[in-house]
Amino acid sequence: MHTDANALALRRIHAVRPRWSGVVAAREAVKLPEFTLLHAGPPFDDARKPSAPVLSSAVLCCLYEGWAKDEAHAERLIAQGEVRLESAQSYGVVTPLAAVISPRAMLVEVSDANDQTSRAWSLLGSGAGPQIRFGGRDRRIIERLKWRDEVLAPALSGALAQGPIDLFPLAQTGIDGGDDLHARTTSATAALRTLLAPRVDHVDIDGMLAQTPLFFLTLWMAACKLMLSAASASASASASTLVVALAGNGERVGIRLAGSPSRWFTAEAGAPRGPRLDPQQHAIAARLTGDSGVIDAAGFGAQALAFAAEPAQAFEAYLPAGWREKQPRIHTESHPSFQRLPGVLDAARVVEEGIAPLAAIAMIGADGHTGLLGRGLYTAPCELFERAVKNFPADHA
Repeated sequence: MHTDANALALRRIHAVRPRWSGVVAAREAVKLPEFTLLHAGPPFDDARKPSAPVLSSAVLCCLYEGWAKDEAHAERLIAQGEVRLESAQSYGVVTPLAAVISPRAMLVEVSDANDQTSRAWSLLGSGAGPQIRFGGRDRRIIERLKWRDEVLAPALSGALAQGPIDLFPLAQTGIDGGDDLHARTTSATAALRTLLAPRVDHVDIDGMLAQTPLFFLTLWMAACKLMLSAASASASASASTLVVALAGNGERVGIRLAGSPSRWFTAEAGAPRGPRLDPQQHAIAARLTGDSGVIDAAGFGAQALAFAAEPAQAFEAYLPAGWREKQPRIHTESHPSFQRLPGVLDAARVVEEGIAPLAAIAMIGADGHTGLLGRGLYTAPCELFERAVKNFPADHA
């Protein structure tokens, strides 16, 4: 019965103690080969024709790596399959929005204090301003990548050499300070900045942290990835219907279940909806793009909005009726360290209750040029979870 398997999987999730243990280039961290790029969400139907925002980020990465001499050359390399786009999650990596990871890209490494062999990775933030994750082609992004990898990464690596950083206290500080840990990580980032201050003697880096309230986001993405991955670490969990991934590639939305973690169940993706940075900006929002739904699946993000007044108020017009009461019904019991919040998303409960899960994922332009449009809320289709549960092995029902 999946109920017993879920209980076991949940115990394994609760046993994980994520800590920020390193900053490592993708080529070393996950043995990422040359001419290979990692993208969010399930694999593309045709990786030579990715969604426009992902293509834009991939083009900039080709230029950054020195694989292409100009944008047209980069586009040809991708279209011909000479530069391969692969799903980041198949490498144990989660990446935000349209961010593409190349071999030189520096990743944050999060490990389990209770299991030194367990690791998860996400992209190291590069500060305020143009971002690779927004899916545009602003050439200033390449300079940000260079600063991230050559200045920020060595400094943070040195700071972590003094000891890993436990992420639960920072997350708890965030929740207490009004963060949902997805749309808002302001309080958690401030706490991290305070903790790093005596370890990093670099004014520019302290200034970057002060101006980048979402810096904690990718650390928490990796932490949630690490926790949820533990659900699949036992053969006894093979009947578990807990959701260990909720992600989009700009074309399709996909979920993975603890009981069959290598299998994606996918459906056509819709776009997140939410308040725009510029109310006069009417650019079309891209379909769901990013791996950060792992945060919401773990019980944070949209599941923490009841305790995060600022993002909840911003999303007020976009939240479904009764969301405070309904959303917890499709999640397990709470994590012992976060008892005010719902627990892990359960596909079987989604089907039983008929309640569509929410995720707090930002909106970016569908054209691959406009970039960030604003905060967003995504409603995952119930039929996706129905198909996943229905296609579960019969002996696991």
